[in-house]
Amino acid sequence: MKYDTPNGVQDVFAGIDSGRENIGSGASNEDGDCLYLGELKTSNKSIKMKITERAGFRKERRRHDRQNKQRKARKDHTEIQNGNADICRTTISCKSVQISYPAAEKSVTHKIIRGKEGKFANRHRDEGWITPSARQLVQMHMNDLKSMCKILPISHVTLERVAFDFQKLENENIKAWEYGKGKLYGYDSPEEYIHDVQGGKCLICGKPHIDYLHHIIPRSKGGSNKVSNLAGLCYDCHYGPMGVHNCQDTQDRLPELKNEANKQYKVSLLNSVMPVLIEEMDKFCKANSIIFSICEGHDTAKVRDIYDLQKDHCVDGFAISLVGRNVKSVDVMPDRIHQKQRYKKKSKNIIKKRNCREYYDGKKLVAVNRHKGTDQKADSLEEYMNTYAETHTADECKKHFESLTVKPAKRTYTFHKEGRICPFHIGDKVRYEKKNKIKGNTKVETFICEGIRFPKDENKAKVEHNKTKSKKMKFCRVLEPGCTPYIDYRKLVLI
Repeated sequence: MKYDTPNGVQDVFAGIDSGRENIGSGASNEDGDCLYLGELKTSNKSIKMKITERAGFRKERRRHDRQNKQRKARKDHTEIQNGNADICRTTISCKSVQISYPAAEKSVTHKIIRGKEGKFANRHRDEGWITPSARQLVQMHMNDLKSMCKILPISHVTLERVAFDFQKLENENIKAWEYGKGKLYGYDSPEEYIHDVQGGKCLICGKPHIDYLHHIIPRSKGGSNKVSNLAGLCYDCHYGPMGVHNCQDTQDRLPELKNEANKQYKVSLLNSVMPVLIEEMDKFCKANSIIFSICEGHDTAKVRDIYDLQKDHCVDGFAISLVGRNVKSVDVMPDRIHQKQRYKKKSKNIIKKRNCREYYDGKKLVAVNRHKGTDQKADSLEEYMNTYAETHTADECKKHFESLTVKPAKRTYTFHKEGRICPFHIGDKVRYEKKNKIKGNTKVETFICEGIRFPKDENKAKVEHNKTKSKKMKFCRVLEPGCTPYIDYRKLVLI
């Protein structure tokens, strides 16, 4: 160029349709023509499950370390001595003592060994702390906005503020004075509420007694402790042969309560996310000289009706970008929607999974684990021996029990345990190049890494993509690292 070019850039208006599982985004120019449509699929629902699994591994590891110290104390005869008034009776007779610490409300029990003093005073949360699921959702919205700013000269950003009224979702005709009276108003505990609502009868069979409060959506699958997720059941409907823990048909008889509990959990997360998201987005826009504004859901619906736009996540983002502007008509729409997906960038987990303890009668597998685990279909050792005792004597049961072969549980470790570092992470853009010396050609392919197989032999390590295909790692190299890459596009079908 032999002359200076002006710095004038057209104004581009971006709109973001916030959501938990799908985030829609769109951009338009000054004339109202649509420049960009995009959808981001998050992995937010798996955050709580992964954190719960990590906590289980951590507790198991600490319990094993504590048991190893106890066994060593027994061997070296260095156990603690029981006090006169501080003896803690347990099912297994062992030396134990209860010690009171200044910062703890209750005394702490030490068995066999005396552990370190409990650090109860250092457990605090920083100001502005939000849950991991909410924090990840804020990061996803910000990453989507930053990716749009890389390809378009964004000058205005509009975010749709989401706010749900839980009580009005359940009761459309709720009065103002009724907001302070929730479901548990006037009750001392959830047990008392469930007993009153169900009339003291089992929810399934109708027997006049309630023995257990059953989580309709199990805690292991993200269920909450809200009363909408609890059902009062008798012993037979809970643990019996046709109970919810042993019969899937019985579990499927609670669909309405299950949908209600799941709906409340989804919208409650968005309510806690919005104040933090608005603050983060406002801070980013001020740092980049972008005008930031907020709209409501009824503003988006009004724009859709004016320009006759269909209901979709990305189209809602485009409609949000038109809020507050006097655009005559919308004539230009792109023919494709850019789809992005969130991947977990890397995993530092040492333990991959925990296997179950198995019991064999000869070569036949008869039981798994001593007691039945969550979602376990095979019989536990307790159930197997109870069934065996129905047709055999006590001596025969004892002899049969001693003849069983036990395959102990083992933990499977990842390649991090051996100190090996993988050159790839899930979500990276990878280029595959393999030369064929016989034919003289080179096979080239570009894809997104969706999985990694890293066996002991590093020459057999593979990079997985499309969930079924895999390429040898030694022929691959990283083009672009990232956790929210563009994966594909789909055509926009106008109705």
